[in-house]
Amino acid sequence: MTGKNDSQNSTQLNPMEQKLIILRMLDDAKSSSTLEIQRLIALTQHKLQDNKIKTMSEIVKLTNYLIAQIENEDKSGPTLDYLRKKGLYRMLYRHPKTLGQQVPEDDILKTLLRNGFLGVGIATVLIPVFVTIMMLGAPLWLVAISSGLFVGSSVYLSGLLYGVVNDIFATHANLPYFLLGHQPQQKSLLQTNDKYAQGIAWGVAATFGPVVLASILFTVVATITAFFVPLATFVMPVFMIAIPLIAVWAEFNTRNNTKERLNAGSNLYQIEGLNFMSPTPKEKGAWWANSDRNMFGFTKVPLIGLGCLAAVVTLSSVSMFLPSVLFASPLIAVLLPSAFAVAATMTLIGCGLYMYANRNNHLDDRYNLEFDRDEVIYDLYLDEDLDYAHELLNRKDNYTALSTEPELVEKQKEADRNNYTMIFPFRKDNDSIPPIPVEQPRNSL
Repeated sequence: MTGKNDSQNSTQLNPMEQKLIILRMLDDAKSSSTLEIQRLIALTQHKLQDNKIKTMSEIVKLTNYLIAQIENEDKSGPTLDYLRKKGLYRMLYRHPKTLGQQVPEDDILKTLLRNGFLGVGIATVLIPVFVTIMMLGAPLWLVAISSGLFVGSSVYLSGLLYGVVNDIFATHANLPYFLLGHQPQQKSLLQTNDKYAQGIAWGVAATFGPVVLASILFTVVATITAFFVPLATFVMPVFMIAIPLIAVWAEFNTRNNTKERLNAGSNLYQIEGLNFMSPTPKEKGAWWANSDRNMFGFTKVPLIGLGCLAAVVTLSSVSMFLPSVLFASPLIAVLLPSAFAVAATMTLIGCGLYMYANRNNHLDDRYNLEFDRDEVIYDLYLDEDLDYAHELLNRKDNYTALSTEPELVEKQKEADRNNYTMIFPFRKDNDSIPPIPVEQPRNSL
């Protein structure tokens, strides 16, 4: 970590110079922006040029709020693409701006996460055991037990897949909901701000408990049923498709019901982190909406599960009235359900490997958390962009807010008037410019 400190010292640029770099980068970005985004940029530039904005903390928070606003307006638009290519995200966020606090290794969340993938390993073993026993024609008691265990394994894998898919949707809606935790006792589960890795980890940890209970119920009921009638295992592929699709249903429901909020977070750690990571009302609303998403899923999944269990028992009970091929065909009764289970297993194993490989990966965005220092560094990270930074500093233009030379006052007024006209196009160029108070993103408890 000493490399970060050394690299920071090597830039040797004061806050006013770093402010000028940001001002000119934002000015360049206007050409690829919509009119609304141009107004947001102009307003931020006007605030940045205020002589009261002197610390890097103030400069970074104002710029970060602008980036959040632009992402809310046009997340994949040309303005953000331009700023990323020019290195603004790297400059602002390579040094994390929020202190991170990770849950200890013995925390219940960590335990649930480990046990979740342990269960995937057990299911991986039970699937070929089921196929072998069914294909070799083993005794009835062994067939019944292996069939019940296979059904329980399929339920377990389906439930975890639902959790992973649901939480990947949720991390893309509001990453801090998971990155910082969302209940009063929670902090960070993983250090990474990778949305997929966080979604996988939380999806497994959050669903492990309910999924284990459901798996036990299905295993017991299916085993008892299999002792008396052929088990309708051909239903399982339908179930394994339906359960993860509930996450898609929840995603559409959440999008249509998200409301803007002014406050979010259930403990001080989350509140402070959200004020930087999710500073806009829209993003705070997305934090709350993720709770609604989870509630939607946890009420719908059990209903679908009970419906599937009833279908397995009912169809097994009336097997004598159904086509015998559904129960006797190895392809329909054994191989096809097993193929779906294997696909789910491979998917979850791949997800686990991805999560493990990226568990400490830090991306250059406003969700980056600082776990290695006791304080954050607000200075821009410029080691990879020094040439570009000096090019911006040496540019001759109207942004002279950092200068105190009297002959530059008129140029400063011209720059202010250009931004003011952009923000308020209905005013005439010769109108006086009223003072605009410098507002920081709200930090409310």
